[in-house]
Amino acid sequence: MSRILISGYYGFNNAGDDVVLYGIISSLKREQPNMSLSVLSNQPELTTSLFGIPAHNRWSLSTIIRELKKSDLLVMGGGTLMQDVTSPRSVLYYLGIAMIAKMLGKPVVFYAQGFGPILKSFSRQMIKQVVNHVDIITVRDHESGEDFKACGVKKAPVFVTADPALTIHPDDIDPKRGHDLIDPLFEDLSRPLVIFSVRNWKSEESFKQVFAHAADFYRERGWNVLFLPMHFPSDIAPSEEIMSLMKQPGAAIISEHVNFHDIMSVLKHADYVVGMRLHSLILACMLHIPFLGISYDPKIDRFVERAGMVCAGHIKDLDEKSLVDLISERMENPEREQTIIREKAELLKIDAMKSSQLVLQALATKK
Repeated sequence: MSRILISGYYGFNNAGDDVVLYGIISSLKREQPNMSLSVLSNQPELTTSLFGIPAHNRWSLSTIIRELKKSDLLVMGGGTLMQDVTSPRSVLYYLGIAMIAKMLGKPVVFYAQGFGPILKSFSRQMIKQVVNHVDIITVRDHESGEDFKACGVKKAPVFVTADPALTIHPDDIDPKRGHDLIDPLFEDLSRPLVIFSVRNWKSEESFKQVFAHAADFYRERGWNVLFLPMHFPSDIAPSEEIMSLMKQPGAAIISEHVNFHDIMSVLKHADYVVGMRLHSLILACMLHIPFLGISYDPKIDRFVERAGMVCAGHIKDLDEKSLVDLISERMENPEREQTIIREKAELLKIDAMKSSQLVLQALATKK
């Protein structure tokens, strides 16, 4: 029985990263049901309860070494692990684990990675030195693969796949929990539902008024408007700020701490998603729900393009009229939107499954 250790940004109450892990687990188990999986986490007990696999303290070096010794392969992923915009320590942490794995003679697969931003030349040098020794790299978009190569990664093979969350099957998501969360928030659940997913970004503030105007546009047309924080609790404040700027009453927010299963269940009830958070858009795609992206990072633009939807632009350049005009235009032909998102979702799911198939290839090569 193969044993795989997974390393990533897990146990931080971020639904986006949690659905990535759920997608990785689901995809690998489909390929090899008896595979033994474990994960490094910031909250091991919580991660075990959510995913049903052993989780270990990501901050304990002795634990990391022990688990790597017991494993046949290290999966690094998914998400954007190679970035230093939040902290230069991020790149050092993940490359450090990959280095230990290689020193122990373990294959390493970078799984459906995004890339960047990388701001420091030291980070680029470290990526070049370490990642060239990785066995296989899969990236969630073409541009991320080119970014790895631009850092000097020439020896490790790079494959373009897609985000692991796209391998989740919509039928595996129970809509009941979502209904229970939404039901007390609106008087009439027969109305169409739009979900907004927002976050703070650096010192940007003007976009919040633009979001408020767009939310008012939906309310004026009889839609239920729900703000869904994807990262607890940091997404609550910007959501509430936008709601306070709205002129129309009736918008709601899920402000309690819910897990990624609950978030997927809530999204299953949506008719449209307007999102800054990447995985609000990825989950919408997986659920065949049309969406509109708002960019703060190139990863948003890249995914929106692959999914055949539209991006309203960068938050720095948003204006109320342009956003509402774009929303209005997309509302005119919902059948066309549904057809596009269904077709793209199926293609992206096929691409996303390739990452787990390449993990098995790396295991077979080792054996």
